[in-house]
Amino acid sequence: MPDFLLELGLEELPASFVRSGLESLGATAKELLGHHRLDAVSFEVHGTPRRLALRVLALPAAQPDREEVVTGPPASVAFKDGKPTKAAEGFAKKNGVSLDALYEETSERGTYVAAKVFEKGRSTADVLAELLPELCRRVSFPKTMRWGEGDFAYGRPVHWIVALLDDAVVPFSFAGVESGRSTRGHRFLAPEAFLLASAHEYEDALEGRHVLVSLDRRRALMSSALELAASSLGGRLVPDAFLMDECVMLAEKPFVVPGSFDEEFLALPEAVIVSVMRDHQRYFAVTGPDGKLLPRYLNVVGTANDPARIAKGNDRVLRARLADARFFVEEDRKQPLEARRAKLDAVTFQHRLGSIGDKVERVAKLAAALRPEGVTEAQLARAATLCKCDLETLIVYEFPELQGQMGRFYAERDGEDAEVCLAIEEHWRPAGASDAVPSSALGSLLSVADRLDTLVGCFAIGQQPKGNADPFGLRRAALGVVRVALEGALDVPLRAAVQHAAAGLTNVDFDRPALVDEVLAFFAARLEAQFRGEYGVDLVQAVLGAWGFGSLRDFRARLDALAGFRGAPEYEPLAVAFKRAFNIAPAADGVVDPALLEAGAEQALADAFARARGPIDALASEGAYAEALARVATELKEPIDTYFADVFVMVDDERVRANRLALLGQIAGCVSRIVHFHKLQPAERG
Repeated sequence: MPDFLLELGLEELPASFVRSGLESLGATAKELLGHHRLDAVSFEVHGTPRRLALRVLALPAAQPDREEVVTGPPASVAFKDGKPTKAAEGFAKKNGVSLDALYEETSERGTYVAAKVFEKGRSTADVLAELLPELCRRVSFPKTMRWGEGDFAYGRPVHWIVALLDDAVVPFSFAGVESGRSTRGHRFLAPEAFLLASAHEYEDALEGRHVLVSLDRRRALMSSALELAASSLGGRLVPDAFLMDECVMLAEKPFVVPGSFDEEFLALPEAVIVSVMRDHQRYFAVTGPDGKLLPRYLNVVGTANDPARIAKGNDRVLRARLADARFFVEEDRKQPLEARRAKLDAVTFQHRLGSIGDKVERVAKLAAALRPEGVTEAQLARAATLCKCDLETLIVYEFPELQGQMGRFYAERDGEDAEVCLAIEEHWRPAGASDAVPSSALGSLLSVADRLDTLVGCFAIGQQPKGNADPFGLRRAALGVVRVALEGALDVPLRAAVQHAAAGLTNVDFDRPALVDEVLAFFAARLEAQFRGEYGVDLVQAVLGAWGFGSLRDFRARLDALAGFRGAPEYEPLAVAFKRAFNIAPAADGVVDPALLEAGAEQALADAFARARGPIDALASEGAYAEALARVATELKEPIDTYFADVFVMVDDERVRANRLALLGQIAGCVSRIVHFHKLQPAERG
């Protein structure tokens, strides 16, 4: 079974282009090969700044033959008076069969003409030659460019193409370049073109010419070199997943060049120094034994023929950037942070929602409405006033990634309360799925209020996310609120919080009850997306139905209790029984008349429910959902099973029927306040 290699040789690609190109190359290859009935053992994608490569292992030598029944037009349309019509002729021609081969098939939809179509499998080489131009065309990049005199657009100009099925070239043309077996090594260390004998030797041949095409091998080499270089400087590498992902895409063979900067710059906040190195220069920071930054850095480069010259140039650039940062900080420190509050009134947040200053006022009021014990009014008022002020500083204007961190730094220098300073930084968190939530109650409170104000405000003016478009990051904002409540120092009563946020939008016309419902439905969708993988869709929906959008921690407690109960032997019978009870009598309306209860199973169920109802309600009100569910299982399972086995609910006697429905309705209503059992699916059995 042959192996296949495709390599697109390109002008140097940015890191994001390599990532995007590899993702689309692998996904498209699987799709196209699967569509053409070429199943492989495995797919591998490799990439460097100068090449995107696909290796497909153990392809069949040819497509398998295909025989299938194809259904055509209705028989009444295909034949008139026993003679074929244009519809029959077109169907036969399309599928490569004669008119005599058509026959009739009858199904629930009616009688149609059909044909058995046989397709001989083509050789893999022929199929590849046909589909490879389409595969190359569908490799996508964040942006495209044109070159030469043509109008073809691609991520970067294509210089060479390798296409080998074992040792044979698969001929095709793309972007004006013919495929072959000629590739190139490292641009500086082995620039000459050379021929590949077969697809099997690809990685070894390139490694011998200073190109590591495997991302994993390149990352391992880079990581080891960085750690060794940091140790040689008497320090430790500052771990940085972003830089690792970025730099591994920037070099075909990574080399590490140490550099340095003047110690006087260490007077700057560490966040500023790291940001200058990381976000602007892609340099790794190094700390000493005491955990503080050293005036050293590490740069990953594609060649180290003249490391002294590289370091000298890097030092000069970094020195200029750090000098700029120092100037910004010194200028910012000429006035207190609070002096910038008035400027926020002139900065537009969203033209219908007002300025950032207006947003700060709304956030302060919303946070005050949600303020828990332990957070003082004075602390909250001060933190709310200062939390956005660093947006008007020179350093944050130049380095937006430092928002919050610089606000805290300046507030500390102004002598503000420590809790207030921490909250200024933390209210921006979590900035993403991997970012930590605020550690303090005050920071958590401002974080939640800020995100809810944005979310509810955007919904009020019709800026809800649509498809993949979410320009205000509302999905991220909603998940941030959820994470703060479940991982941080502040619970969130969701419905009340959304209502308070809606009440703060005094300058926007909208239907407040409808808006609250819409935002809560949006949160429900986010919660389902967040927890469906861990708990299953039906468990999340069962809890959402009973929860009522109160405490987010209460939502998680219900989920955990139900997930634990799912393993109990009573789970599935109760799910079936309560689903039946809910379907028959979904509401708890009606009063049960004891005189109309039939002796036996009905009376036993009524008695069991009367004993269990109070304790179940009490446990549920205390949030002891596991205990409440256990009480349901031990006290109601057998009576309700017997009831449905022995009692016919929908009798002709209206009074008896209504009484039985009232009893079932009360039971369904009691249990549905904990979880909606009727939304659960039977547990999977191993």
